[in-house]
This record gives sequence, C-alpha cells and structure tokens, in this order.
Amino acid sequence: MTVNPEKAQANEQTLWQWLPEFFRHELAPYPGRWSLVTRMVIAATLSMMVIVTFRIPYGAIGVNCAFILSRENLTSTAKSGFYFVLAFAAWAVLTPIGARMFASIPITHFLWEGVTVLLCFFLLKTLTNFPLSAGVVVVATATMAIWYLPGPAELNVELTLWQILATSIGALITFLVELVFHYFSSQDPLLDGIDDRLRVIEVMLHDYGKEASVASSVVKLLTQYAVTGTGMLRQQIARNHCDALTRMKMSALVSLLSRSIDVSAALVSTGGEIDLSAREGAEKLASRISEVRKAIRSGSLSSSARKAPQTDYVPTLLCELNVAVGLMESVLATNSALDPGLVSLDEAGAEKRIFVEDAFTNPEYLKYALAGTAASMLCYVIYVGLHWPGISTAVTTCVLTALSDVGSSRQKQILRIAGAAIGGFALGLGSQMFVLPYIDSIVGLAMLFAFATGVSAYVATSSPKLSYAGLQMAFAFYLINVTDFSISLDLTIARDRALGVLLGIGAMWLVFERLYSRSASVEMVAHFARATRLVARLTRSTEREGNQAEINRIWAVRNGVSALFLSVNVESDAVPFEGGPQRRSHLAARERIRRWLSTLRTVYILELPLLHVGLNTAKTVIPTRFQEIDISFCDAISASLNRIADCLEHQLDRSNHESSHQEKALGSLAQPGPQGIPVASTRVDDVAPSVRLLAKLVDELESDVLKEPVFAT
Repeated sequence: MTVNPEKAQANEQTLWQWLPEFFRHELAPYPGRWSLVTRMVIAATLSMMVIVTFRIPYGAIGVNCAFILSRENLTSTAKSGFYFVLAFAAWAVLTPIGARMFASIPITHFLWEGVTVLLCFFLLKTLTNFPLSAGVVVVATATMAIWYLPGPAELNVELTLWQILATSIGALITFLVELVFHYFSSQDPLLDGIDDRLRVIEVMLHDYGKEASVASSVVKLLTQYAVTGTGMLRQQIARNHCDALTRMKMSALVSLLSRSIDVSAALVSTGGEIDLSAREGAEKLASRISEVRKAIRSGSLSSSARKAPQTDYVPTLLCELNVAVGLMESVLATNSALDPGLVSLDEAGAEKRIFVEDAFTNPEYLKYALAGTAASMLCYVIYVGLHWPGISTAVTTCVLTALSDVGSSRQKQILRIAGAAIGGFALGLGSQMFVLPYIDSIVGLAMLFAFATGVSAYVATSSPKLSYAGLQMAFAFYLINVTDFSISLDLTIARDRALGVLLGIGAMWLVFERLYSRSASVEMVAHFARATRLVARLTRSTEREGNQAEINRIWAVRNGVSALFLSVNVESDAVPFEGGPQRRSHLAARERIRRWLSTLRTVYILELPLLHVGLNTAKTVIPTRFQEIDISFCDAISASLNRIADCLEHQLDRSNHESSHQEKALGSLAQPGPQGIPVASTRVDDVAPSVRLLAKLVDELESDVLKEPVFAT
C-alpha cells in the first residue's frame, strides 16, 4: 500500500500544528467557488434591501433563508424554498393555538417551550427533507422569542406573520437569482466536481507517461483535494433529487474518487522518476480515466465504462490507483447487469417518505433531541430568570448550530467559537462601532452587508469540515444587524445579541462536549462495523422468497446502509479535529476506514444483482443467470462480512486485537464449476466477472481488516 508522506507528517502533528495548513487548503479557490459565493451574496443582499425598504421586522429570518437554501441545481433550489415557506406557514398556524393554551401561565409556558424545542431537535434528525427540517427549527425558535410574553396576542400573531413574509421574500429572491444564473450558465456542481478531480488525475498520469515532471499546478490541486476531501460532493448527492439507484452509484463513485485523490497525492509527493513500464501503465490508466469521465458525463453510466480496456500491468506505485479506477468501471457498468424490471425495487416510495426509516425505533435520535433540549432550556431559564430578553438569541443559536451535520462535538465547538467570534464580534459589533455611524443610505448598508456576507459565504463554501463556521458567521452577523428593519447604533442591543450567541454556544458545549461527549474515531469505526453487518444481512436476503413485507424490510436495510455510509464519512472528517495522545492512532484508523469504505461501497453495488434473487416481484423479468447463483456463495459473503464486523466491534469493546490469517475461500466459490458459479451462468459475459470481482474484494477486505488492529500506528 502506498504511504502518503504528507499524511504521515500530519499524523505526527498536534491539532494546533495541523490547523493552519488545514485552513490554507480549505480557503484556496476551486472551480465554481466564486460563482457560488456571488450568488449567495446577491440573494442575501437583495433580500436585506427589500426587508429594510419595506420595514419588515425580524428580517434576519429572511436573509438566513437566502443564505442557507440549497443551490445544487434549479430544481433543488425551488423545492427547498417551497418547503422552507411551507414549514413557516404550518408553524404559524399551530403556534398561536399552542400559545393561547399554554403561554398565559408561567409553568405551562415553560413546558410548551420545552416540548417545542424537543420537537425541533427530533425533527431535525428524523425528517428526510433537510430544507423542511431547517425551516421548522428556524421558525420555531424565532417564534419562541416573539411569544416570550403572553400578550398582546394580536401583536405576537402579527409578528409571526411578518416572519412568513420575510421567509417568502428570501426564498423567492434566491430562486430568481438562481434562475438568472442558470439561464446564462447551466452547470452541475456535482458532475463538475467529479470531472475536475478526475481530470487532474488524468493530467498527472499523462505527465508521468511523457516522462515529464508533474506540473506544480496539478500538485497543488491534488494536495488541496486530498486535504479538503469529497464532503461537498457527498452533500450534493444527498440533496440532489435523483432516483435511489443513481444516488447510490454516485456515492460509490465519490468514495472511490476520494481514495484515488489520496493515492495520487501520495504519488506526486514522492517527487521521484518512474521507469519505462510505469510510464506505459500510466498512459493506459489515463486513457481509462478519460473513458470513465465520458461515461459519467453521458448520463448512461454504463456504456463507455463497460468497454474500458483493463491495464495488463501496472507497477507498484500505480497499483492502488489502478484498482480504484477498475472499481469505478465496475460500478459504472452495473446498470447493464440489471434488468429494467429489477429497478422497481430501487424506485420504491422512499423518496416520498417524510421520516427516516428508523425515526421512531433508533434511540439515538431521542438522545440527541433530549441533549439539545437540555442546552436550549438552560439558555431559556437563564435569560428568563435574569429577565434579560435581549439574550434570547441563545435559544436560536442552539438550534442553528445543529443545522450542520459535522461530526464530533469537538469539531463543532472549534467552528462555533471561531464563527461566532468573527461574525458576532469582529463583523457585527465592529461594524456598529466603526462603520454604521458613518452610513446614511441603503447603498452603504448594502455594501457593508455584501462584504460580511461574502466573507461568510466564502467560508461556507468550503468542505463540510469548515463550512459550518461560515454558517455560524452569517447567523451571528444577521442576528445582530438585521433583526430590526433599521440601522441600529445602540451597542447595548448588539452586545446582548452577541452575548446570547455566546450563551447558546456555551450551553451546547456543556451538554454535548461534557455530558454527551463521544469520540469521532470510535463512532467512525462503530458505524463502519454496523454498515458491514447490514451489507451482510442484505446478502442473506437473497435466500428468502420475496413478498411485499420482505421488500419493505430490504429497503429499510438499504436505507440504513446508506445512512451509515454517510455517518462514516462525516465522522472521518471530524477525526483530525481531535487532539490528545491518541491522535496518531485515531488518524491511522481514519486512513484504514476510508480505504475499507471504498471497497465496501463497491461490494454493496456489486451485490445488487444478487439482491433480487428469490423475490416474487417482477419474477418473469429476473434473468435465469441470477436465479441459478449458488446460495452457498451468498452465505460465504455474509459470513465473511460478519467476521469483519465482529473483529472491529471486538476491538472497540475490549481494546485489543487478535491477528489472524483468513484463507481466501470465496475465490474458489466464485469460479465456474460444480462447487462455484453454476455453469449456466458463465455463458453470460458480464455476470461471472462481476461475481469473481465481488469474491475478490470481500476476501481482500477481510484479510486487510484481520491482519492488524484498526488503531495501529
């Protein structure tokens, strides 16, 4: 396996030594970044100007809406805006009813506020639609501040309705801005991001093939992509409105792409020359990557990749990259192995599901909601007990800080404090002391607002490891300067709102860091083990006779696998933010898990044809070759994956590892003959190679996991 010297050096660094290099790569420009920042600034600034011009109170809600709405594509933006306004409208109808029943008596008011916050945190984790959940929690906390006093009820209702208007303004302006940009430049950030990374790898391989040194610009891009990762691409996949099969395939491609970037960064970091055979292998590999790029761009995701020639020989330095590209080709060719009738399983009603599959069975959601409620109600008790409504932004801060699904609490706390300090004190209070006293027109206010939004948006367009700080900067600035419809020079108001933001951050730190703390590295390994066990369950599902209940169960398991894959990536992004004496071992575990995750994702994709065997649905369209696959092969895969999960969970429970050597038994079962693949199946050219590749991947994954501890340095 290739070792990246930069990563090895990073493993030796402490958290505070690593952070400056991390910020340098995160804040470097990338293709499309300035376009996205420009759109965010224009939408937020125009929303602010309309809100100030028409004197709409609590306008920060509308500007926040314009800042956080999805911008992956035009359809996504339109749906996000609609759901955001819908959430506000629904809550505006329910809030006066609840306030009428509970707001007049202090004890019932307290219980009403607590139940409201609990519901917000729970919905934030369990609703499948992110814009809808974001809209619910934002409007809930905003209306809690309005209904701080029980009366007059007419004024409270009026202010709640003003919030709906502000939200609608932000959503409409954002959609119009995206519509104009889409008309002049119709781009797909997801495909562009994947294509640009593959292009950089292809250019590197062409340079190696020509016996030329790799261009410094290519080295810089590879290093930047290796540090920032593919979190933004994963986020775009999650929010894109595409069918389940395409989303699953794109997730696997992005995981393999992440591994390819890491290996490529390791290759260029060596700085040495390669021999003649390596140059020939690099040229062939570059041609295959070019075919993969064409296949992804074509939309069919199969035709070009199926015809891609396999490289006969690739030297040691390029072996791992060759494997990753080969797995990309296998994933892209999976469509051709599925009959159209089988895709119906992937098009079940999951897209129409309101809650996630395990919303009411997974205790983690309730634990998270209770922890968030404890932090929010602590803030509520403090500002009500002190009779200091000016710091009521603390409750809003608690919920807003939960909008971003970054990994560990340590990572969140660093980004929260940095974002609040820059947005609330440097930009918020700083502007009120040194800039706003000299502004006497909306043009000057717009320029100041655009500058603050631009800084926040640039940080927010980083990878998910850092983007959370940009959101926090924008929220803090807006809560201080855009809550009222006039330019406020009263530093007392700004001070109270800034202190409210700090109080919310402090409460979240107390609960999540001290009372609900967890290690990102341990969570990462645990999620990977659970995902491996669920993939094993899917393999054994091929043994059962299918019915609607079984199909629903399989779909639930597949949703669980996808959620765990995302959780592994999220936690792995958070591991570098953890310090302490175990930092080296945690970073080593992160590298192993990321490599194993790419393999497991490919195994998951290759299992799709096997998954449909034995199901009653679409029985007439299931090819004979799938029906004849030996069940013992599925048993062997499931047993191997369960051994992997057992090994990892054993290390987490007992903190030790028993090294063992596992014979590659799956390889013999995947060969044609009486003990392996039925002879009838070998007549189909595109099935037997996929089954053999599946066996090879599971064998190699098990061998790699069992040979050494996951936390070994």
